[in-house]
Amino acid sequence: MDWSAPPFIVLRLALLLAGLLLPGSMLLRALRLPWSLAAAFTASSATLYVVVLFLACTGITISLVTIAVSLGLVALTARLVPARRGATELTSSFACFTWMGYWWPLYLVFWAVVGYRLITQPLSGPDVYFRWSYLAEQMLQFGSLDFYPPRSGGDFVRYYWTESVPPGIASLYAWAYGCGGNKHALWTSPVVALQLLSLHEVIWRLASRWGGEVVARRAVLLAAACPQLTWSFLIGQETGMGALAVAGIVWCLHHLREEDGRRWAPLTGLFAIAAASTREYGAVFAVAAIVAAGFMKLPRRRIIILALVALPTTLVWPLRVWALTGNPLYSLDLGGLFPVNPVFVAWTEAFHAPHTAALATAADWQGLGRYFLLWALPAVLGLVALMILLVQRLREAQVVAWFVALSFALWFLSLAHTAGGLFYSLRVLSPAFGLLVIVASYALGLFIRHAEAAKYAALAVALVLLESLPKTLVLLENPYRAAVRDWLQAGRQFTDAVRAGEQELLTKLKPLPGRGRIVTDDASLPRVLAAIGSATVPLWSPEVAWLFDASLKPEEVARRWQKSGLRYLVLGKTGPSSDFIRTHARWRAPYFSLLPAAETETRLILEATITTAPPR
Repeated sequence: MDWSAPPFIVLRLALLLAGLLLPGSMLLRALRLPWSLAAAFTASSATLYVVVLFLACTGITISLVTIAVSLGLVALTARLVPARRGATELTSSFACFTWMGYWWPLYLVFWAVVGYRLITQPLSGPDVYFRWSYLAEQMLQFGSLDFYPPRSGGDFVRYYWTESVPPGIASLYAWAYGCGGNKHALWTSPVVALQLLSLHEVIWRLASRWGGEVVARRAVLLAAACPQLTWSFLIGQETGMGALAVAGIVWCLHHLREEDGRRWAPLTGLFAIAAASTREYGAVFAVAAIVAAGFMKLPRRRIIILALVALPTTLVWPLRVWALTGNPLYSLDLGGLFPVNPVFVAWTEAFHAPHTAALATAADWQGLGRYFLLWALPAVLGLVALMILLVQRLREAQVVAWFVALSFALWFLSLAHTAGGLFYSLRVLSPAFGLLVIVASYALGLFIRHAEAAKYAALAVALVLLESLPKTLVLLENPYRAAVRDWLQAGRQFTDAVRAGEQELLTKLKPLPGRGRIVTDDASLPRVLAAIGSATVPLWSPEVAWLFDASLKPEEVARRWQKSGLRYLVLGKTGPSSDFIRTHARWRAPYFSLLPAAETETRLILEATITTAPPR
């Protein structure tokens, strides 16, 4: 039976969507809350994350069957909760998309651009393939998370990078790949599309509470006109879910003030769990939600329910990481308080050194200003408006300002730990951008009261959205620096260049003898080298920790290298690895010879051999 035939693909897609919506829908029914696409999707995502944590901690095999059964049990249990008097019927969530009025054609063009990129360039983020997607693939292949975060040499064979990012996004992709029956990135596109669509719905709902339908419609259009915000979803990393979860927290907090607000407390907790599942620091959003609830002077019982739903699950992952590695954040050296992988920390410090002084010069600030104006203009307008509204002591603005400030603080702290440059770092601001477009829309309605001026404001929003569409289409490229005929392919130039470089590397490596295992600093190579039967050994794997051990004598290092059977290193031409190897590795004459064996446009292939036999 051909399970890849079109009818079965439709069934697979239906199963995928059911897992992403049904558990959350039943939870909303049990909580007597109105149905919402964003709430159903985020609650299902949080449930999926909890399921994967449960399977990982209990040792039950992680597979399509076990995940599906677990999600089904959650949905069935929630469905069996009797609907009490006063329960809210499941109602349509799509009013925010059917009430776009005469803006529908423009909004559809935006989604045509997004759809094109999701179909032709899924998972376009530079490091998705060796992190979020790769973790999902390995999770299904080995049926567990025992290897993650990686600690032993065997773990680093299964997962290359020294990190402990919660497997929230990886769980979504594992579900997508399991339902799809293969690891094609296109199966993740429905996940990403639902994230972005859900954010627009939350923006609509929150903005409509502030200023009605006109403000809501304009806020969605401004979100669509913010290429940096949309790109944070399209790259397939954690930043899309982070933006959705934080906006959802703010939306739910507003409902907590209402008469039936107690029903919204568990949903707020589920949004907080979704936020915590995105990054190591994600738990801070759960704490921020509780602090905001206290600031809003919400009933104590509701705050307690929020805390009881959010905190236990939020803390499970860092506690697990702490128990396994001795460090709740694993890859970060927290002032020497916790153990770290010393080679990885030394290497990353050298790698990130050029970026630690970001925003230290006037040129950096000028570049940041250009990025904001070019790629996130609606958010800039929202930031200015937020400052004005804070002076007016608008309570809603104070809650938004709390999460916007937190997002900017996390972004600023991340600058020293990103190797992608200033523009790439801005994806971390996606939660702030999602909230600021609401503020911008509300401020336009607040400050522009004259009917004629309002028409010009609407025209301006339309023009900003039109101008942003080519940017959304071509990011990471600049449409003003690319020919129109190249726009359709511009967005994939980076990934195409990476794939071409990988093929060039394989061509150089294939003829080399003794390439069974290769030491490298390149996280993309485990997948690539598997095609020619070679395995990778990271520079920071415990398997080669002796290579950087200053306490060992040179002859002992030579003996261990000889015993290991290792022969080649593949290092990037850019970055710190060449200098790092020269200054930290224990290759010393007369025992070693380290010479170039081959090279590509972006990589060096070095051969390390024993030239003088070490004494026994």
